[in-house]
Amino acid sequence: MKKYLEFKSSISNKFWEINFKGKHVVVKYGKIGIQNPASIINNFSSIEEAKKYAESKIKQKINKGYI
Repeated sequence: MKKYLEFKSSISNKFWEINFKGKHVVVKYGKIGIQNPASIINNFSSIEEAKKYAESKIKQKINKGYI
């Protein structure tokens, strides 16, 4: 599962992306258009744990105004 979200305002223009595959979750984020965005790689002990983490992070970003 891959989810890409953006947050745009008069002072901010950034993105957040999560890629959930099996027990691995990769999060990339930064300003839109940058060459090398920051990345966080998480490896979980189970698929269910990784899925729960990914879903909670997506919910957090949507609550912050990302679309």
